[in-house]
Amino acid sequence: MGLFDRLRKKHENVGKDKKPTNPTAVAPKAAALKPVETKPEEKPASPDASRGGKVAKPRVLKTDTKHAYRTLLRPVLTEKSTRLTSHNQYVFAVPTSSSKIEVRDAVFAAYGIRPVHVTTLNVHGKAVRFGRVSGTQKNWKKATVTLPAGKTIDVSS
Repeated sequence: MGLFDRLRKKHENVGKDKKPTNPTAVAPKAAALKPVETKPEEKPASPDASRGGKVAKPRVLKTDTKHAYRTLLRPVLTEKSTRLTSHNQYVFAVPTSSSKIEVRDAVFAAYGIRPVHVTTLNVHGKAVRFGRVSGTQKNWKKATVTLPAGKTIDVSS
């Protein structure tokens, strides 16, 4: 049981700090190094802001696109999917574990357009043969995203 005793001691010491427990020993040094605060001058952003009018701020997306491209693996470019683009519908290959809500949020993060409707479809892998060896292709999930009227995205690049 010596191994378990070592693990227990290791886990007991994880939460403990190595810092000194006396805060008065550290306080005089921190007070000496405290920077002097200066107040910056405020300037109006535009002539309308100086008169109290509202200024239109540029809209910045607050979502992280890094995770969006983990959900949207690639666009599916087939004859049927290119025909669907005339109806504002775009087709993407997504991970099999992703949901409609994750796909909707990923499209909004990547392209800045909130989809109207999302449908998903599990595509089963086809049976294939390589000479005498038979096998199957991988299963994958397809998501069809419907955008609002007049909104388009470029999936060809």
